Amino acid sequence: MRTYINVHRYKQLGLATEPNHSDNGVHASASPFEGLAEKGNWMKRHAESDEFGRALIEGGVSKATIAAWSVDPRVALPPDGEHGSIFDALEDLDAEDCLKKLLAIHQLSVKAK
Repeated sequence: MRTYINVHRYKQLGLATEPNHSDNGVHASASPFEGLAEKGNWMKRHAESDEFGRALIEGGVSKATIAAWSVDPRVALPPDGEHGSIFDALEDLDAEDCLKKLLAIHQLSVKAK
């Protein structure tokens, strides 16, 4: 069974244009962190208002670091410190594994300072 929405209601939903194939209301992030970054970019949500963001903060990652990571920088990656895309490093990880990897990335950056 398919469910359709009335695309002509886009203005009521706060959208600038009618949804189309590339600009629509369906999205799946590649990782919990990328989802956090996208919510910040698109919805102006702060990390502390998100469960995954709060877990990062509780793990010692600053809001400034979360913001810096949210634009997909190249960072030192565990285990050897080789640099790569943070988004690529986290792709397809569930929340628990993604959090563990981000905390390991954070530890590498702290050691480097």
